[in-house]
Amino acid sequence: MIKMYYDDTCPICRTEAYHIKSDDIHIIAIKDGLAELQKHGIDELTAMTYLCVLDDNNVMHKGIKAVRLLHQTANTKFKKLLHLPIIKPLSAIIYPLFAKYRHKIPKWLIIKLFGNVQEINECDNGICQLSPKDRLNQHKKS
Repeated sequence: MIKMYYDDTCPICRTEAYHIKSDDIHIIAIKDGLAELQKHGIDELTAMTYLCVLDDNNVMHKGIKAVRLLHQTANTKFKKLLHLPIIKPLSAIIYPLFAKYRHKIPKWLIIKLFGNVQEINECDNGICQLSPKDRLNQHKKS
C-alpha cells in the first residue's frame, strides 16, 4: 500500500484525494503525516506545494513522479496518458508550475478538470486563494 500525503487546505488536492480512492492507497493529510515526511527530507512547505507519495519500498516520490505513481496504483484513466512519450516530459515541466500556482485556478475550471470540488470551511475566509507558502504562514499564526 502506498501513502499519499496531501494538502487538506487546498480544494484541488482534497478533490483529487476524494476521487483517487483505492484500497492500495492510504490518504494522509500533511499535518497528520509531517513527522514521516520530515524523516524522508520533505519539509512542510514542499509537502504543501507538491504531491508526495511513499511507495511500498519506503521510497518517497515528489511532484510529477508522485502523481504518476498515484495514478498507476489507483489504475486511473490517466495512468497510461502520464507515461506517453510526449506527455511525460511535458508534464515534468508543467506540473511544478501547476502545483505552485494552483490556488489561482478558478473554481469553475477545477470542476471541469476534477469534477465535484471538495469544499473546505477555510475557503470562506479566503485562504483557498493563498499560495501554499502563504497558507502555511497563515496556519502558523493561528
